[in-house]
Amino acid sequence: MFKTNLKIAWRNLIKDKQFTFLNVLGLSAGLACALLIFLWVNDEMSFDKFFANNDRLYEVMEHRTGNGQTAISDESSGMVSEILAQQIPEVYYASPLAPPFWFQKYTLSVGDKNIKANGQYAGKDYFNIFSFKLIDGNSNDVLKNKSSIVISDELADKLFGTTQNIIGKPIRFQQDTTFFVSGVFEKTPYHSSQQFDFVLSFDYLGDVQHWVKTWGNLGPHNFVLLKKGTDADAVNKKIAGVVRANSEDTSRTLFLTKFSNIYAENSFDHGQQTGSRLVYVKLFSLIAVFILVIACINFMNLSTAKASRRMKEIGIKKVVGAERKQLIFQFLSESMLLTLFATVFAIIITLLLLPSFNQITGKQISLHFNASMIITLVIVIVFTGLFAGSYPALYLSKFNPLVILKGKLSTSFAEVVSRKGLVIFQFTLSSILIIAVLIIYQQIQFIQNTNPGYNKENILRIDSEGKIQGTEETFIAELKKVPGVVNASFTFNNMVGRNFGNSGISWDGKDPNSDVYFEGFGVGYDFIETMGMQMQSGRSFSKMYGADSSRIILNEAAANVMHLKDPVGKTIHLFDYPLQIIGVVKDFHFESLHTAVKPSYMILQREGNNPWFKIMTRIRSDHQQQTIAAIQHLYETYNPGFPFTFNFLDEAYQKQYDSEVRVSVLSKYFAALAIIISCLGLFGLAAFTAQKRRKEIGIRKVIGASVSNITAMLSKDFLVLIFFSLIIAFPVSWLLMNSWLQSFAYRINISPFVFIITGISVIVITLITISFQSIKAAIANPVKSLRTE
Repeated sequence: MFKTNLKIAWRNLIKDKQFTFLNVLGLSAGLACALLIFLWVNDEMSFDKFFANNDRLYEVMEHRTGNGQTAISDESSGMVSEILAQQIPEVYYASPLAPPFWFQKYTLSVGDKNIKANGQYAGKDYFNIFSFKLIDGNSNDVLKNKSSIVISDELADKLFGTTQNIIGKPIRFQQDTTFFVSGVFEKTPYHSSQQFDFVLSFDYLGDVQHWVKTWGNLGPHNFVLLKKGTDADAVNKKIAGVVRANSEDTSRTLFLTKFSNIYAENSFDHGQQTGSRLVYVKLFSLIAVFILVIACINFMNLSTAKASRRMKEIGIKKVVGAERKQLIFQFLSESMLLTLFATVFAIIITLLLLPSFNQITGKQISLHFNASMIITLVIVIVFTGLFAGSYPALYLSKFNPLVILKGKLSTSFAEVVSRKGLVIFQFTLSSILIIAVLIIYQQIQFIQNTNPGYNKENILRIDSEGKIQGTEETFIAELKKVPGVVNASFTFNNMVGRNFGNSGISWDGKDPNSDVYFEGFGVGYDFIETMGMQMQSGRSFSKMYGADSSRIILNEAAANVMHLKDPVGKTIHLFDYPLQIIGVVKDFHFESLHTAVKPSYMILQREGNNPWFKIMTRIRSDHQQQTIAAIQHLYETYNPGFPFTFNFLDEAYQKQYDSEVRVSVLSKYFAALAIIISCLGLFGLAAFTAQKRRKEIGIRKVIGASVSNITAMLSKDFLVLIFFSLIIAFPVSWLLMNSWLQSFAYRINISPFVFIITGISVIVITLITISFQSIKAAIANPVKSLRTE
């Protein structure tokens, strides 16, 4: 029986090629989209899950209270790990990690090789907590010594030409300190949120930067590996008061968060929670379901619409003894067979699109037919086949054979309503996607065109290192002589995201219970001029006025939070050190537009041995290559042994919105795909309607109806359905997109034109889709349609 049903299913698919083509095309497109999104979601949810002790690996977080609010931070004191390892029995290993702004490229040298590599500082048990594969060395010992360095196999090849027998070999760090190789690890996996080329001892960092091992200064991250069987909630109760017990700070409470959950569920920028990738995971999962449902609706509509062609077949089968369940099985077999074909084509489409998809998403996704993937595909085929074929199977198998064979079967009200309802549902989802694309595009354009309060174009960021450290002003003086350089200065702030800050500013009238965070900018002379910032009042730092090292510049947000109407000339205190306000700079964005501008200050930063200094250089927009080449020549002459590297500030600024830009691009493709799939079904329904009403059309033509009259008649019913779908889509899409826009402190207002454009677009697309079939039916010879069958 199964073989017979399979043969019948195959013959029916071959017999009606148009139906088969439309269904396979729609289903395969929907399945390919769902498969691509599944691969992306699976990739996002795989980050940091590969560690051997994933179930026991936690990051130490802080609840911080102030100004009546509670915030979550992933930063804490560098002393936390040491205390937890000593005082909490459930903690197996604990390790601090340097603040994020230390994760930068440093110069490593072996002989005459000078290579830039990403490095970080970690505690002695770091490799016991994180199971990065050590090719050489012991996880218990590689970071015990302050003079140790652990390098990746990739870096080892670059420095030594081999990964073998290099333990104990020296490496010069920043041309001034020698470390000795204590271990070699396999390059960090792609699915690790921590990416680095080498690791130095956190204890060494504590010797050169004492503040990382104090309770009052924050920045380091801390990680723990709990003992087997430990209840994390019980540990949270024990560690809650650790900061309070070791310092006078009562505003901070420690707690643990599963490390592997942080990447997807929480994003942090220098301690501040900025969002969740899980939002976009859910969004795209929902889009995948939408598109797959739209494709399945196509199948249902086309299958039920062509039912009249198979009524006699069903009637004869029932007369000769076929049971309803056998007929249901037959139609489900057709559905499953068609879904199988569609899945094969979907896999081919996915393989062809993966390189472009990876480029858009910035991923390294590949399609592997492992056990989990095969099981997933089988589940998708069965679910889609049953879902798409269930209604046609139940609908076609229920008819009375006598009524069928007498030819008295008429279309039921329920059938018409259900088919029209499915069309409305299809185009409602498609319209929502189109509106979402337009609003996301407008918000991205708004972000890119919004003035951040400084001129981000043509600014080069260059690391201050080597000989430049401590002689920044001398180097900048030489830099300004380079043809094409407009201005230059230095700062210890990257200008993108939070870098440095504190709550140590006090002023007359400050509420003793308030705890206001201020972003700090240590800057050199001409910084404000180089960045193209505007003064709201007062002046910038200048050598003409002498002792500006005892003065401070606020932004407008800082002046407002202090309630200072005429701040210039007044004195405030930074950690009890008096500073006179000499100017107020207009607000500028040092974080993304997701957050409002926070209070900030600038102090004149004198030259010093600060490895986080950035040389900000504004160059002319023309002849940039020649200017950069001249800057490189100056840099390498002034600073021998250090490779010249730079990046443009506007590129770093744009990276803050990578997620939104990718969402915008992908949504555009998904919306287009949704409308195309919907139109495939509409095309098939238009063909069926034209065929079903061919005698009516013939009679109308005989009595004088024009082609335009008949085309309008056939199009009217579909346009009514589209109208209803738009009525439903408009309020739903407004609610969804307004909710998404709330994540931005600075955002567009949703314009009525978005809905007008969507409505016109959907109507025009619908008319184009159905016009071919309508006009074809309208110009057909009425004699042929009126013949007796």
